[in-house]
Amino acid sequence: MKQILQILLILFFIAPIYGQVDDIESVMTRRHLSCQDIRFNVQYLIPKFYENNSKDSLHATIRFWEKLCGISEKSTRCKILLAIDERNFSESIYDYTILNYVVEYKNRSIQKGNYYGHNYIAYSNTPDTLNQFTVDLANKLLKRNDLKAIEKFYLRIYSNDFENTFTMLQTDEFNGTIIQDMYYKEVELYIKQVVLHVDFMGGVWIPQDNLATVGSHPFFGFRAGVRYEDIIADVVLGFKFGKSPNVYQIHARDSIWDTDRFFGAYFGFDFGLEMHRINNSSFDLIGGIAYDGFDALKVDDPNTNAEIFESLGSLSLNIGLGYKYNLDPWSYLGVDIKYNFVDIENPMGTDLSGNILTINLIYGLYGSEYNANKLEFLDYDE
Repeated sequence: MKQILQILLILFFIAPIYGQVDDIESVMTRRHLSCQDIRFNVQYLIPKFYENNSKDSLHATIRFWEKLCGISEKSTRCKILLAIDERNFSESIYDYTILNYVVEYKNRSIQKGNYYGHNYIAYSNTPDTLNQFTVDLANKLLKRNDLKAIEKFYLRIYSNDFENTFTMLQTDEFNGTIIQDMYYKEVELYIKQVVLHVDFMGGVWIPQDNLATVGSHPFFGFRAGVRYEDIIADVVLGFKFGKSPNVYQIHARDSIWDTDRFFGAYFGFDFGLEMHRINNSSFDLIGGIAYDGFDALKVDDPNTNAEIFESLGSLSLNIGLGYKYNLDPWSYLGVDIKYNFVDIENPMGTDLSGNILTINLIYGLYGSEYNANKLEFLDYDE
């Protein structure tokens, strides 16, 4: 009841002087209103002045509001919409805080159920009519055919149309604007942070030259690491399995043994450099260092009944190319093709000299969900 009486009293004083800008401050300060009271009152005064086409009183109310309570997201939103309505919009209305205000508006709108008109003022049970007024005004102005791209961006945002709206800021039409400059600075913050990832790998291990005797084998592995800007660093663990299609010879315990055994492991470090990115796709130069080996013999010695076990392996230096396609901000598919330089020695046994080609399909997950969420919120596709 007290709040209703406040509004009636203020409207009583203001009614005779709609056109007198200088009187707005005197009318409101007679009540010695707090910022809380002012915010409560302007939600009625601004829609009322707009409805009555009292532009002087409308702008004076906003100036008074900002003078006593400071510039806010709501006051900036009103100024932007009124400037578009009056066909005199320019970015001089705001400063470099504008992106924070737009993000704040979108975030609160989504959290509150997508429609500001359904919100309530924090210190009362009264619907926030100013928010509903700006939604309705934005929808009304969107019907114009002569809107500039930047005007259309704000109207879509303030009409609560958030579907890929930030994507507009990535177009050439916004080059040189404050809002685009702040947008890319915000995006850069999240791109440049360290991003964790984990990969599941499956493919084929293909030996070359004499090493081809042991045959190609399925490969399955895991990879985990970090990405910072264009640089990638990973730890890799993998396994290859399946009998050799050919019998080969191993020297062990002063004897030559025929074997077709094959079960291998791979452990190493991979490094990558992103060379090119387009939309959701990226192309990487990759390389690494690892130990690549396999179990070649496991038999019982007929003389001692002891188990004879022999493995072969080599340091591996590898280089290749990688491709990734981001399915969403949290996951991706990819393929790595690498050529591995090895030197597997098998003294007195079958010559197994040769190098290795590996081809792996990858399903990966980004571990930095916070960064991914922020980029998705900003409609940014890496």
